[in-house]
Amino acid sequence: MRFQVFGGLRVRRGETALEVGPRHRHTVLAALLVAQGRVLSTSDLVDLVWGDDPPPTAVNQLHRHVGNLRRLLEPDLPPRSAGSWLHSAPSGYRLDTSAAAENDLTRFDDLLARVRAGGPDAPAHCRELAELVRRPLLTGLDPAALVRPHFAALERARRAAATEAVTAATEAGDAAPLLAAVYEVTRSAPFDEPLHAAMVRGLTSVGRRAEALSLFEAVRQRLAEELGVGPSAALRAAQQEALREPDVTAPRASVPTVPPLPTGPDNLPLPVAGFTERPHLTDALANALGRVAGPASTVVITAISGMGGVGKTALAVYWAHQVAERFPDGRLYLNLRGFDPGSPPVDPAEALTMLLVALGEPAENTGEDLPLRAARFRASVAGRRLLLVLDNARDADQVRWLLPGSPGCLVLITSRTRMSSLVVRDGALAVPVDRLAPAQARELLATRLGPDRLAAEPAAVEAVLAACGGLPLALSIAAARVALSPGLTLSDVAAELAPDGDRLAALGLDDGPDTDLRSVFAWSYQALSPDAARLFRLLALHPGPEISLASAASTAGLSVERTQALARDLREANMLTEHSCDRYALHDLLRAYAVDLPAEAVDDRPAALGRLLDHYAHSAAAANNAVSTRHEHYALGPALPGTVVLAFDDRAAGMAWYGAEYRTILTLLRSVADEEQLRRIWNVAFTSRLYTSQQGWAQDEIEILRIALGAPARVSPSDEVVLARLGLARVYAQSGHHAHADAQILPLLSELPALPTELQASVQRSIGWVRGRQGRHREALQHAREALALFQALGHDEHNDNNIARELNAVGWYHALLGEYEEAIRHCEQALPVLRANGNRRGEAATWDSIGYAHHNLGRYRQALECYEQALDGYRFAADEYNQTEVLEHLADTHLALGHHAEARAALHRAADLLTALGHSAADVLRAKAAAVPD
Repeated sequence: MRFQVFGGLRVRRGETALEVGPRHRHTVLAALLVAQGRVLSTSDLVDLVWGDDPPPTAVNQLHRHVGNLRRLLEPDLPPRSAGSWLHSAPSGYRLDTSAAAENDLTRFDDLLARVRAGGPDAPAHCRELAELVRRPLLTGLDPAALVRPHFAALERARRAAATEAVTAATEAGDAAPLLAAVYEVTRSAPFDEPLHAAMVRGLTSVGRRAEALSLFEAVRQRLAEELGVGPSAALRAAQQEALREPDVTAPRASVPTVPPLPTGPDNLPLPVAGFTERPHLTDALANALGRVAGPASTVVITAISGMGGVGKTALAVYWAHQVAERFPDGRLYLNLRGFDPGSPPVDPAEALTMLLVALGEPAENTGEDLPLRAARFRASVAGRRLLLVLDNARDADQVRWLLPGSPGCLVLITSRTRMSSLVVRDGALAVPVDRLAPAQARELLATRLGPDRLAAEPAAVEAVLAACGGLPLALSIAAARVALSPGLTLSDVAAELAPDGDRLAALGLDDGPDTDLRSVFAWSYQALSPDAARLFRLLALHPGPEISLASAASTAGLSVERTQALARDLREANMLTEHSCDRYALHDLLRAYAVDLPAEAVDDRPAALGRLLDHYAHSAAAANNAVSTRHEHYALGPALPGTVVLAFDDRAAGMAWYGAEYRTILTLLRSVADEEQLRRIWNVAFTSRLYTSQQGWAQDEIEILRIALGAPARVSPSDEVVLARLGLARVYAQSGHHAHADAQILPLLSELPALPTELQASVQRSIGWVRGRQGRHREALQHAREALALFQALGHDEHNDNNIARELNAVGWYHALLGEYEEAIRHCEQALPVLRANGNRRGEAATWDSIGYAHHNLGRYRQALECYEQALDGYRFAADEYNQTEVLEHLADTHLALGHHAEARAALHRAADLLTALGHSAADVLRAKAAAVPD
């Protein structure tokens, strides 16, 4: 764990920056860090966070912040555990950072002690200490908290340390390397006379008498004008030393230049009030700033990219103000209008003219052609420390002419495109800006509306946060609407932002396109090529949450290669994000924008939706064949031209596809209500239910089967209706809803003669299965025998042989449940060779489980254990975790019968863990059973 307070509060686990959360939590953590292991009382913490007017719930809020910090520092910490970092004390809390890999406060104390100790290494320690304290303390923390004594004391210690470092280095004759760093500290301490006196002496010691006297005069004037006092004796003594020393006129290339007070042009816009800092982004920008001061002899370029409304400009302007003092020769801002629908992008030649005029060039002297104008600009900034913010750039070609060629310059570029060319050709540092984390989004709302407003409508706050999807502009507009309209509540805005409402209309103000989300998105959309725009419109048909490349290609009716190229264009424009290789996502608000776009003739949306459904139905059928031979086969019919149908080499590949696509399939089934697509909806529902069955997700399977039942029923009764009813009956019976199971299956008995033979057999099999779950084992056996005879009448092929073998196992199982164990084993052993020959490992597993049950009840416990282990191997191979749990419970019962108590408990715990992972409450029953096993 690494903790940092100099340059901003940062917490890292390894190289990963942790999101601390809202600003009050930042203050709590900062206060505990600054206390350096001492206990801070609850009342002191409340005072530090809320000042003189804490809310009535301050103590409860503090406890919640502490709990959240504990989970941040130790994610695996059990509930209500103290952990090893943040400890409770009778009167408050303390943070123990002794085990931290890095803590810059500890390093601060160590370096200061080494500087005071002197010795041959003291100059190096002085340099390290000066570099550490040159960064301001806790940037981004609530300014009101920083002035309170707890933090103010550390700020005084920072300035005193800078004074000691430069003083010790001056006495050692090695002040030159520290001067630039210490001068940064003087900027935040304009009236600290000991610090300025030490700085004057340091400048004098390296022969820079003129600068020393200039610094003294600046401080003297500031003291007179703002405080009405003269310099202290120490400061005057430093001036007298400078007056007695000769100035050095020899070259001083090795002596860092101390930046003067900013005098260059500055047209930076005001930063956004209540800006929500994102540590990983400011860390990336700090890295760029470090490169400015590094040995590289090139300009440093930072490309800040992201979708419209994500906060790129706010970040660039905020950061520019934070580091403005590092660039005394100028801080220039230029809006390049790259995506402004009301006017064309700023031409590079025009942009250069504006920059040159800002730098003091007469307008009439900027009339050369573009290359000459660019050369004049580079010559004008040569040798200057300049910060240049180029906002809203269209592409790399627009900004490349505007780049300085002088080291010491920093260029911040914002764009809706990723500026890949600039990163590759010009070495720009890419800083992609994504949506706000949930805690940051909440903090933004609280900053705009106040915490009391949020506390008054918690449900509405959650709805607004969810609808805005972490997009700062959307959150700001929603907050502004509430703030500007006294009669409008957060609940009103949340209702307008509901999925069935016009979200984009609710996220628009009437004072210009910059505060209308639909207009902001339109700027990016209008810059797309026609093919990329068509793909963007059609992706709105995809319900998400993720969009695979194959499903996108099917929707568009294009090849995978062409779709990949267009998706790359959309990613470059930040209209689409790539979550992992060839898996994409649309922000919900961009999806809403795409849905609202008028369809064009080339879209053919009904065909696009048909291809999307065909992709999932036919790919699910292929996955089913790879996963298991034990499932209902159904002729889907041909897929529409342009559909991408996936193939799977093995069961692992099929299961991996289901794992990635299942939630999308379920969302697709819930969302599509197009009457023209009923057959395809049934296809998707029926093919995908195998996965839910294997996972034991009964409620999902019931929902899918109801969709499957409803789709063909709205056309005409058919075999599909029968299959859906059989599936529903089995799931209902498995869930203990026996009346619902009978309601689905009993009406089918009267229809049996009219059904095809295989469907008759399936009906008999399902009725037998339902009767077995109901404990009516003799009836179950009779229906299983009927099903076996019907399957045998159909002849022999791989598909039907599997059905025969499965039904032999069913007959055997029902014999076992009736106590007829030898007859059970005889039937099941007939099934095993067929299942083994056909590679039906899941069917084998079920049959070994039946044989094991019979042996157990005959008292043949060793044989039963062997059978259950075979069953477990088969279900593991088939990735059937739900049925593994049943076998594990049978295995535990047999171990108990043998007196193997430890093995029994282990089997029950393994079963409970699997059920927990699958989301089943029955896990608690198995854990209770394990707890009851004697030692």
